[in-house]
Amino acid sequence: MSPEVPLQPEPIIAAVFALVWGSLWGSFLNVVVYRLPAGLSVVRPRSRCPQCLTPIASWHNIPVLSWLLLRGRCAACQAPIAVRYPAVESTVAALSLAVATPWLPLCLASEPVGWQPVLALLGEQLFVFVWVAIALIDADTFVVPDVLSLPLPLLGLALAALVGDLRGVTWQQSGAGALVGGGGLLLVQWLYGRLTGREGLGTGDIKLLGGIGALLGLVALPAVVLAAAVQGLLFAAAFAVLQRGKALQDRGLQSIRHLALPFGPFLVLAAVQWLLLHRWLAPLLGG
Repeated sequence: MSPEVPLQPEPIIAAVFALVWGSLWGSFLNVVVYRLPAGLSVVRPRSRCPQCLTPIASWHNIPVLSWLLLRGRCAACQAPIAVRYPAVESTVAALSLAVATPWLPLCLASEPVGWQPVLALLGEQLFVFVWVAIALIDADTFVVPDVLSLPLPLLGLALAALVGDLRGVTWQQSGAGALVGGGGLLLVQWLYGRLTGREGLGTGDIKLLGGIGALLGLVALPAVVLAAAVQGLLFAAAFAVLQRGKALQDRGLQSIRHLALPFGPFLVLAAVQWLLLHRWLAPLLGG
């Protein structure tokens, strides 16, 4: 009878840390999504109830847990707290763990921990966190903030230069992805405008795709754009069926054909899908 292999605590601790780390970022992203479009500082003042303006105590601001303990209500005035807040926190926590999972064995393989896999892990997490903020703001306002999207191509190039061999995206592939992602979508925007006389893609989507290409590389762009378009069309079709009358009435539209949906959230969804699944998808696509 073979001896039992003792359970190693390091991977479990690292996974729990990734979840907590992501939930804290999710809490911060809730602030960013609310304040940035309004032109407010994302660091001051401290978080407060939007109804009674009472500052939220630290023990009432624990991601997800505080919302559950307070039963979704403000501790001061009992006003309801939208379920979106814990939903964002839990989603970002799950994404944090999902991004970290492929890197944790490399991070824990040596003592001391090598800086390259840690940098690759943190860099990919940072992109995902920013993408989530962009998707939520674009869904709310139809705007992709430059302050979030413009740094991404440079950050992607820097990450490729430092750990590109480890990630499988060299600085050349990153640069080509940024140029083709931004420039290619700019050409699509121009052609669509010339053919239809309407703007189909916003400039913010172009900047966003440039950042996506910088992180994921040129090979990812066809799959990302295709997946974003297909999922966007499926969502639009489902929305048209389920919410047709309400959408027309609320937005004053004559036809469902004129219903506009932001493309940024679907680009983000497809980019995250590629980031998490590319190790299995790339061989199938010749990458």
